[in-house]
Amino acid sequence: MKRTFFATAAIVAVLASAIFAFGDIARPKPTPKALLYSGLTISSDSKASEARLVISQATLKDLEDAAARNNGNETLSQRIMHSSSRTILAGVFMFLAISSAGIWFARSTPKRNTKAIVAVVLAAVAFGIGTIIVRANAGPPGYIRWQNLPQSLKDGRETSGGVSIEVVPGDDNMKLIIPMRKSVGSGEE
Repeated sequence: MKRTFFATAAIVAVLASAIFAFGDIARPKPTPKALLYSGLTISSDSKASEARLVISQATLKDLEDAAARNNGNETLSQRIMHSSSRTILAGVFMFLAISSAGIWFARSTPKRNTKAIVAVVLAAVAFGIGTIIVRANAGPPGYIRWQNLPQSLKDGRETSGGVSIEVVPGDDNMKLIIPMRKSVGSGEE
């Protein structure tokens, strides 16, 4: 009886260790599936300031339906990451933290050093103004990023830039409008 018990325990231990042995092996990457087949027209516009992807309402509806059919197997962590209740809870907890700190600060002893409080408030204002300046710094216009597209396509390299997505009525194919401006000498047209 003891011998059978030890043999069974040894087999279970070996099988259990096999699970940990394969723990470092990456799972195979899922192959991407085509959700929807549609047409795409690419054109250039010298007057555009940013690339635009124009999608018809019918194509967008078909794409939403295909994504809904394909997206039924989300994991629990993906559902939590994309839920609006997560954002609401984060906002509520941030509000509670700030209001609790404010109440604590207001009820603290009156022996506060006013110079230290003024210094902290001025530092907070300086950081706020710095953040506004940095975030308000506008980058180059959108057509600059697409300027090297012809040469990149010729060389087989990729080019990236911003794209504005527009939904239009109808059932036409998708259309990508890229801002291409001809450069003359050192300046631009």
